[in-house]
Amino acid sequence: MNPARRPVEIRPATVADMPAVCDIVNHYIETSTVNFRTESQTAQEWIEDLERLRERYPWLVAEVDGVVAGIAYAGPWKARSAYDWTAEATVYVSHRHQRLGLGSTLYTHLLTSMEEQGFKSAVAVIGLPNDPSVRLHETLGFTACGTLRAAGYKHGEWHDVGFWQRSFPRSDPPRPVRPTGQVSV
Repeated sequence: MNPARRPVEIRPATVADMPAVCDIVNHYIETSTVNFRTESQTAQEWIEDLERLRERYPWLVAEVDGVVAGIAYAGPWKARSAYDWTAEATVYVSHRHQRLGLGSTLYTHLLTSMEEQGFKSAVAVIGLPNDPSVRLHETLGFTACGTLRAAGYKHGEWHDVGFWQRSFPRSDPPRPVRPTGQVSV
């Protein structure tokens, strides 16, 4: 079977998925600058974040042949109440499942969920350079908003951080963001 045509299931993330998600993201932490963490995460950290955030913010995984191959999730942009309608959005695809379209598929589902919930803005933070991530975000309607120069030091070099934003239709005054359980994935 052509790997690009393998069946993909997009579904809400579960606690049982977090060890696989941890492995996916730790690969990037250890080998690249797309994630500015310098220490690997534990599955327990992922579980705690999922349990703390999943009622308000969508967390989705992609499964290929029964294997968790990627995650897209949202989280708070800032803690202050005025930011309640803006969330940070993130996607990671396993290095073993690249070029199958999983990143755009996951992100499309995530952004659709966020829009249905009533978020007004999704922000992506991209460690630069990262042309594939920039292309993905811009293809999905994100617009470059700014760059912090030499904001992070990893793997012996300074790296910029870019900010991209995608807006959703607004209502004035805004309505409360709906819980994830009230929208379809």
